[in-house]
Amino acid sequence: MNNFFRVFSSQKTILKVLQLFVCLAFFSLIVSAQNTYTTYLDLPYVDDGNPAHKLDLYVPNGATSPVPLIVFIHGGGWQSGDKTLGPNAYPLRYARNGYAVASLNYRLSGEAIFPAQIYDCKAAIRWLRANAAQYNLDPTRFGAWGPSAGGHLASLLGTSNDVADLEGTLGGNLQFSSRVQAVVDWYGVIDFLQQDVLLAQNGCPNPNHNSPNSPESRLMGCAIQTCPEAVQRANPMTYLTRDDPPFFIEHGTADCTAAPGQSQIFQNLLQSIGHDSSLIFLQGEGHGGPQFTTESNLAAVDAFWNAKLRLPVNPLISSIRVYRKVAEVNYFRPGALGSLYRIRINGMNFQPDTKALINGIEKGASFVNTNEIVIYGLIGRIPASGEITIQTRNSNGRFSNVLRAGINSQ
Repeated sequence: MNNFFRVFSSQKTILKVLQLFVCLAFFSLIVSAQNTYTTYLDLPYVDDGNPAHKLDLYVPNGATSPVPLIVFIHGGGWQSGDKTLGPNAYPLRYARNGYAVASLNYRLSGEAIFPAQIYDCKAAIRWLRANAAQYNLDPTRFGAWGPSAGGHLASLLGTSNDVADLEGTLGGNLQFSSRVQAVVDWYGVIDFLQQDVLLAQNGCPNPNHNSPNSPESRLMGCAIQTCPEAVQRANPMTYLTRDDPPFFIEHGTADCTAAPGQSQIFQNLLQSIGHDSSLIFLQGEGHGGPQFTTESNLAAVDAFWNAKLRLPVNPLISSIRVYRKVAEVNYFRPGALGSLYRIRINGMNFQPDTKALINGIEKGASFVNTNEIVIYGLIGRIPASGEITIQTRNSNGRFSNVLRAGINSQ
């Protein structure tokens, strides 16, 4: 009898222990879902077998709705580096805190000259939007971040939103926008032609970025001072407009690789058009370095991402439908009265006070719901040729991507 009770008691103890382990395992899963992420390595954003056209994606576990995405673009003077992030790499702090992170490869200058690099970045953004549902990404909340050469490309992504010349067709998915909604630029070059002058002004010895062998010249395929028009095409400041996304810029004051004056020029230009941007100089810091990844500095980066990407407030146009009188036509007839046309705009995050911009001119829109607005009548007559550009702006100052409708005489 005593043996029976001892066995029974032992079984009860084992049962309690098992129950405890189950509870602990369940709790562990909850904690894991809140603080870990799933890793997808070597995803091809262009299906051509080129390792330069792959990305790694880190998606937080346990999210109950689509998450914002930070696209990280590595540095290395456009001639070295890759997408690999170690387990303690600073971008992955965001994958543990509710953001997805995509780290890109792109073609280096030894393989292809500019604009291959920005074509690659934009192809990756389009691919990520095309596959947003599969990976639980919010297509209205994409940010770009990069140091050095990656800072240049992230900034160029930001300022060349909807610039057809830098879009390319690589990888397809052209029905999806390559627009980003926020940019963190760490010590990127904004004006290649001013590098040596600005470095000399900063007391840096023997600057030589005008050399045919400089990273900038290798990127462009020409000594940069001999091809200024081509270089202007690569400068992020060339494309600045008021509808660009918010920028957070940081630069070390002792940087003798990318002059700190580069970021000051950029900030001055952004502020001159009333743009949402901020610039922080890290005193005594060089090109990169430990100050950038201190907890206090990363907290400032956190604050920027949380302010600009945490909430789904960015409008995004997915499609437009054009009507002339009652018939759907999807183009504009040259010389026709604009008042005859109606445009249905479908997308995300529209608000009752969302405005439309037709060829850059603001016009009121009729709010249907957060996914649809309608424009009734255009001003004046349709131009004789070209296209009609359509964009939206919410009252918070956030702009959508641009869609275009053709003008023809069909």
